[in-house]
This record gives sequence, C-alpha cells and structure tokens, in this order.
Amino acid sequence: MKISDRLIRLLAGEVTGNQAQLVDMLRQQGVKTTQSTVSRALKKINAVKGVDANGRVVYSLPGRTARGMSEKRENGLFGSLVKKVLDNGHMIVVHTRPGTAPTVAKVIDDQAFDQIIGTVAGDDTILIVPADVKKTRRTAGEIISYLTGVGLF
Repeated sequence: MKISDRLIRLLAGEVTGNQAQLVDMLRQQGVKTTQSTVSRALKKINAVKGVDANGRVVYSLPGRTARGMSEKRENGLFGSLVKKVLDNGHMIVVHTRPGTAPTVAKVIDDQAFDQIIGTVAGDDTILIVPADVKKTRRTAGEIISYLTGVGLF
C-alpha cells in the first residue's frame, strides 16, 4: 500500500497530527518512511494544513478538519478571500488574505446575524464577538456556511 493511501486511512479515521507525528504513526504500522516523503504524500492527497483548538499544527483531509478549526486551501490569486475560521468556544476569528479583512467583515456585518454583537477587522484578521457564548460553535458554522455561499470561503 502506498504512503498516500495509508495517510488517507489515518486522516479519514480522525487521526491528525504534524508531519513528524504522522511519520511515527506510520512506523507503528510497520511502514518505514521519512518526513519528506510524508510531506509529498500530503500534497498529493490535498491534505489541509491547519491549527487545532490547542494551537498545534495538524493535517486533515479536505472537509474533515480538526475540532474547533476550519480551513480552506488558497486557490491562487483569485481564490477565496477567507483562509480559515477558528473558534475557542467564546470568540470567533476569521483569517483572510492580506488587506481583505475589512471587506469580509463588512459582508458579515451587512448580513446582520442576530447572534453577533460585532466584528473588529485588522488587515488580515477579523474578531467576531458572539451574542451567546453557548452558541459560539454553531455561530461559527453559520458564518462558514454564509461565507461559502457567497463565494468568499
């Protein structure tokens, strides 16, 4: 079985980690490999690199990102403006391409989500304050759905 096939199985099974951890997991399965080989295989399967809720770099399959983290790949110059949406259960952070955060925040504000108190935009980061922290994850999901629907994510 190819390294890329084994990585797909690991990542599809909700196993995630950085490249060194993935090399270790493969070795535990009896597969001798290197970090550079894993890196190439991750690119081949279009794995998404992101940061989990604890701030650790992790890889996952597209559409199956680590808990509390969502991310999309950049698709060249005219790809999505939004790179990722994160939440910590209290606040939501949207990472955008440089210089586009004010525009994306305006799009979010214009939607007039009832569950958002307000947004603050910098150059490439938006902080969203939810009205009810018990619904932060659901609100983040609704923001992701909306931004995806309008083609920004």
